[in-house]
Amino acid sequence: MRKNVDNKSAYLMLIPTIVLLITFVYIPLSMALFRSFFESTPEGTQFLGFQTFIQTITNEYFMKSIWTVLKLSITITLTQLVISFLFANALVKVNKKLSVISRTLIYLPNLISGIVVAVIFTLLTTFNGGIINSLLESIGGSPIAFNNDYFWSPLSIIIPTIWIGFGYFSLVMYAGIINIPKTYFEAAEVDGASFLQKMFYITIPMMKNYFILLVVTMIVVNLQMFEIPMIMTNGQPANTTLTPVLYLIHSRSNGNISDTEITTAAILIMIIIIIINSSIFYLFKNKKGRKWEM
Repeated sequence: MRKNVDNKSAYLMLIPTIVLLITFVYIPLSMALFRSFFESTPEGTQFLGFQTFIQTITNEYFMKSIWTVLKLSITITLTQLVISFLFANALVKVNKKLSVISRTLIYLPNLISGIVVAVIFTLLTTFNGGIINSLLESIGGSPIAFNNDYFWSPLSIIIPTIWIGFGYFSLVMYAGIINIPKTYFEAAEVDGASFLQKMFYITIPMMKNYFILLVVTMIVVNLQMFEIPMIMTNGQPANTTLTPVLYLIHSRSNGNISDTEITTAAILIMIIIIIINSSIFYLFKNKKGRKWEM
């Protein structure tokens, strides 16, 4: 009897979530899928089939933007994971008061919107009058076109993106590390394990789920980035920093593509995100975090 009551309570608590998902996720997604296969004309609704998908996939600029954002995402994800993990390990070692202050300070950038972050870094990197170039000129150096150079432009996107998420990812890493039972490390120390052995055989395996969470989060966010690229480089030089969302914004404002093509492109971006994240879950689903072994 008690079990039936608990089941009913659980189902009742799930109803608001299910209603919200259906209303704001599944219904709009269904409408977007329908719109990608059909086009409204003055004569009525015309069935296009996969024509729009083929047209979008064969679009040189869109596919180039996909490749660009994949390269940026891989670089940002790997760099963010490494530096956040190392910083989290450092936070664990410092005293409690300094740790609290450090955690507060590093999290502050996460409270700033991407547009504000881009404006801040633009003030640093602008060719004429930027703080960095002004310093370079003051010591006799030449200004650098950070936001319009084949080498520097990607870095102009990567660095602010890492900076804005560094605090959040470091705190998640920190939470994962302090939740590892201390007995594992004590046993490893008794057996004479070094710092690196404890890291590779205890810390990293035990934090597998945290790594998966962060990688999935970063992929979802980075594949949809547009504020920082839009303000920092605007896709330049020669569209080498053009991301898919930024491409769609430019194309829509210029009237180069229809609403059906925009919807189709958005669905393709979603499919890419699903494929990548599904692959990550598949690769790690059978791997269990394990303790340190001799």
